[in-house]
Order: sequence, then structure tokens, then C-alpha cells
Amino acid sequence: MKNKAPKKSYVRPRIILCAAMFFVFFAVIFAKAVQLQVVEGERFKKLAERQHTKTVSIQPKRGEIYDRNSRELALSLEVDSVYANPDKVRDHRMAARALEPVLSVKRAELEKRLASDAGFVWLKRQVDLSDDQRKTLDGIKGIGLTRESRRYYPNRGLAANIIGFTGVDANGLEGVELRYDGMLRGASVSRVGEKDAKGRVLLYEDMDKGHQSSGQVVELTIDKSIQFIAEKALKKAVEGAQAKGGMAVVMEPFTGEVLAMAALPSFDPNEIKRFNPKEWRNKAVVDAFEPGSTLKLFLIAGALEENTVKPNDLFFCENGAYRVADRVFHDAEKHGYLTVSDVIKHSSNICAAKIGAKLGKGGLYKYMKSFGFGEKTGIDLPGETSGALKHYKNWSGVSTETISFGHGVAVSGIQLANAVSAIANGGFLMKPYIVRSVKDKHGKAAAETAPSVVRRVISDETAGKLTKMLIGVTGAGGTGAKAAIEGFEVAGKTGTAQKPDLKNGGYEKGAYMASFVGFIPAKNPRLVILVVVDEPQGEYYGGAVAAPAFKEIAEESLAYLGVFSSLRGKALTGTASGDVSANVTTGVYKAVSSQAQGDGLASGAKAVVPDFTGKTMRSVLRMAKAASLDVDVVGSGTAVSQMRGANGKVVVRFE
Repeated sequence: MKNKAPKKSYVRPRIILCAAMFFVFFAVIFAKAVQLQVVEGERFKKLAERQHTKTVSIQPKRGEIYDRNSRELALSLEVDSVYANPDKVRDHRMAARALEPVLSVKRAELEKRLASDAGFVWLKRQVDLSDDQRKTLDGIKGIGLTRESRRYYPNRGLAANIIGFTGVDANGLEGVELRYDGMLRGASVSRVGEKDAKGRVLLYEDMDKGHQSSGQVVELTIDKSIQFIAEKALKKAVEGAQAKGGMAVVMEPFTGEVLAMAALPSFDPNEIKRFNPKEWRNKAVVDAFEPGSTLKLFLIAGALEENTVKPNDLFFCENGAYRVADRVFHDAEKHGYLTVSDVIKHSSNICAAKIGAKLGKGGLYKYMKSFGFGEKTGIDLPGETSGALKHYKNWSGVSTETISFGHGVAVSGIQLANAVSAIANGGFLMKPYIVRSVKDKHGKAAAETAPSVVRRVISDETAGKLTKMLIGVTGAGGTGAKAAIEGFEVAGKTGTAQKPDLKNGGYEKGAYMASFVGFIPAKNPRLVILVVVDEPQGEYYGGAVAAPAFKEIAEESLAYLGVFSSLRGKALTGTASGDVSANVTTGVYKAVSSQAQGDGLASGAKAVVPDFTGKTMRSVLRMAKAASLDVDVVGSGTAVSQMRGANGKVVVRFE
């Protein structure tokens, strides 16, 4: 029997074929997976995240602004902001119709926003919604809510020109809000939330917990009560004179702290859209004006310091008319011979021009610059002007005379008040400031401002002589008699300057700046006050228009501070006469007090040394003056130790 040939097997080729098919199939899947997960992985990941999650940048609560006594000036409140995901909104017209009464936005504007190609649009930010209104929004697909911080100013327009305001994104746009924006804002953080079926963002309370950096708290030198007093008095003066506007500044002469700074016109930062940029201006910092006769203070200061004149030197005032080159200068009243003291008292332009000529243009320029005119004071507010003071080499043939009585030069309100503070404090030009400290949310100081001496401008002796002259201005027959306050000696100076015509050259007819600046009590100054009224109608002299406002601010502020005259049966706070001086080169302050007056102390007697530790420099200086103590003060900040020095003085160390 023959054997049959075996059949050829097809199993193995089939297996190979199937394996090959599976290999190709899985290779395609693998390749697609590589494409989706590796090559285009990031793109699809972002698409998925965009569809299911949303990253929201959360700006922390903006820091508060307080006055020097921790009273609130600016706060932040949590409010609703409404947004839309346009591609999720089914019917734009119906949605706009439902949203219009809730958001108080015109239907056409809402339809325009809902028709946007963007994935996210704001419908209205920082809006106050009721629970019913929130329910209405919840029922509209594609519409969402988020919480944002809105700035609120509890005192409305009080100190508005100092504080400024913020934009809708809580960014500072004017004033302290702008100057300290970085500290007030804090650092923003990102939070991720999932979207629900309606496209609304769900943020989890515990997400990124503890990573927010809240804004810091800013404490101003401003005293809310004195600010109110200044604004009230300025408004009364401006309205009474039917004036265009005005400004007022109140300063602490020994430290450079600004206690009040008022400006008219003003605004309400809670309703900023109702006002125009001209009303936002802090006139005392950003506006420059010709000061008029108030500048005679610094002319006489320079002439006394250089020993060019003495208080009793006589000058002939030409009976009211005096020709220099092609100009004829006039006085408001005709005078013959006047002493230098009476030149200040009666505010003679003619005799001031003669004193200026005697001092010389180089000397006049030197003292104008030394008192800070023609340069910024460095106050921590935005937009400060440097004023205008040309170098004397560029002066005309009559510039020495005109600048001597306050024309041909431009100053700012803060420059003028700060320069007068240098006379009040014994000869030191201080750097003015508006912010005392910046603190974190735990109350720890992140930054503090200490009093800073710019330079000595005149001697104690010159400052004393000039103070006596300025007291005469508010006495009987002086141009500032309406600034006199019963029971107090008031040192001050009036100013009346015709406004320059910036379009046509020369001066505007009938347009004046009326001013009064001074300090009180004259021999132990607590306050330096400047009042300027812009374009008063009718009577326009500084003594008639601005001096009464000075008096009102001074009287009410001193009463608020607890400083009373002896006529009211109370001793004046800090009645020991004296001055505060400083060694500019070493940075050591020295309070030099003369004999104690009152309080039952014998002439020349010294009081028991008080405990200065923990006190500020200003408090130490005032306590020393009140106790008739000689102290040497070293360092800055808060007093940490004290000891009796070899020379008998008390040495107080600050850190």
C-alpha cells in the first residue's frame, strides 16, 4: 500500500497574517495615541482644561487707609461682578431682556457683549445684588457671578484730593492710592475651579488656602478732624468771596508732617464719574502760582541773615510810586519812611524792592533756593510741581525788585507752607510727608517715615527776629489784623498777587490770588497754616479774604488739640518758650528750652526728668520743652534709653 503525500498546512501563514494584522492595527492605535498624547498632548490638555476648568486671578483685598489716629479713610468691600460665556448663552435677546433690569445696562449693549466671539466677557462689575437678583442670574445659562473688592470712602469727599481713588480693577489712579499702589494692592494669586453644566465657575474655598498676600495698611499724617476744619473754613472763604477755588495746608513745623491739605473744587471718590480731572487735582501740590507779598518773608530773612539790614533800619517808600527802569511800582497805601519791621507789617512793595536791590540778585536767589523754591519738596504724593525760579543770570533788569515782592516767581502751596515752617521751627527746612507708616495685616511696620532735615536755612537768632516782625502783621494796623486771635500771639503774612496771563503775556485784569500764611502760637508754634483763595470777587486782598479763614482753622484746631490761651483760664500746652534745632551734619536733634514759665517753677528752675522711653521723637521734644529740659536726641524712631550727659543734658537714644 502506497503512502499518500501529506497535505500542505495553512495554519502557520494564517497565524502570521493575523499577527501582522493585529500588529498593524495596534501600531496605528499606538501611533494615534502618540500623536494625541505626545505630539498634540499639550494642545488637547489645554482644550480640555478650557472646557472643564477655568483659572481666575484673585486680587487680594486692598489695604485700608487710616488717618494718624487710626480712623478710616478708605476701605474695601466685597461685591458681585457679573460675567458671561457667550458661547453658552442660548438666546442672546432673551438673556439681554432678563439682564437689563437687574444690571441697569441697556439691552442693546448687553446683546452686543453677548454676541462676542470671546469665551469670557464682563457684563457689569462691582454691582450690589439682592438674593432675588442672584437667583435670576442663576437661571440664565452662560451667566456667572464672582466676588470682587470695591473701594469705599466712608467720609465721601473728605481729604479726597489727598487720598485719590482707584479704578475698577482696584488699581490706584490718583493721590495716596496711586503713590502707594504697590503696597496697598498686595500680590494676586491664581485659583482654578471646575465649570458646571451651565458654564459657571466653581471655586473651592480651601484651594490655595494661605497663599494670598493681602494689601498693606497705610497710616497718614493727616488728622481727620483738622482736615474737616480746614475744608469747612476754606469752603466758607471761597463761597463768601465767590472765588474760583482755593487751597489750605496745615503742618506740624518741627517734623514736616502734613495735618491737613484741602482743595476746592473737590470731588467724591465714591462717584468719580460725576467729576472731571480738574476737580481731582491736589492744588497744594500740583499747582504753581505767584505768591505775592508772602515771599517778602524770605527776602527779609535773607537780608537779616546776611546782616544787610536790621529790623529798625529805615527805607523811604517813595509815597506810593517808585520807578525802576521802565516800570513803576506801587503800594496799596502811600508811605514815607518805614523800618524793616514796618515794611513787613504794612507790606510795602516799594521798600521790599529796595531791600532786594541791597541784598543783590545773587543773595536773593541764594535764599529763595535755600528755602526750597524752584525745586520739589519731595512730598510723597504724585504730580508735585517744582514751581518756577530762574537762575539769577537769566533775570531781567527788574527781576530782583519784582521777585522781592513775590512776582516773577511761582511756588506751590506745600513749598510755601514748608518754607514758613523753617522760620517757625528755628531755621530748619524739613522734608514734608503725608504717610507715617505702612503696616502688614499683622500690624507689623513694613515702612515708617521719620522727620528729615533738608538743611539749615537761617539761624535761630534770625528766625526769632523775623517772628517778632510777623507778630506785628496781625497786630493793630497790620495787613493781617483779621487773623488775630485773642489770647494768642499770631505770626503771619498776607499776600495778594495778580495772576499772569499765560495766553497773551502780562497779567490778567481783575484776577488775583489772595493768601495768608502764618504760625501759632508764635513763640511756641504748634501749627503752620496756609490759606490761598483763587480769584476772589470784590475785595481781593489776602488780609480780607484769606486771613479770616486762617483764624477759623487756627482757633478750632488749637481747641481740638487742647491748646488754650490763658484768657480761658488754662495754661497753654507747652508754655516753656524755646526752640528746636538740629545738627544737620551729625543728624542729632537738640531741644533748647529757656526758663520755665508758670506751673509754679521758679525762674531758671528745672523740672523732674520724665520717662521718654517708648515715645516718638516729636513727643520727646514737646515733653522736654514743657519741662524746660535740655535734651540731646540721637537716632530716629522710638526712644529706647535715656541718660544724663556730662554737660547736664539728658541724652535720649532712638531706634
